[in-house]
Amino acid sequence: MTKKVRIENADTSDFKVIVQVWDKGQLLPDAGNEPDKLVREIRLDNPTAMTGDDCYITDTRYLVIKEAK
Repeated sequence: MTKKVRIENADTSDFKVIVQVWDKGQLLPDAGNEPDKLVREIRLDNPTAMTGDDCYITDTRYLVIKEAK
């Protein structure tokens, strides 16, 4: 099931927020997995900057939220 997610930069410091969207690697025939793939990065550079309607998770997609200067 798809879940839309909103992430907001709610801080006024010089540190920024980066949201990475990842797709899980597919299962290979030899029981291994492909590596996970970075789909895109969303930079939230300003206070109140927020991810858009296209930011979502599923059973094969996940988000990583990081701080960057």
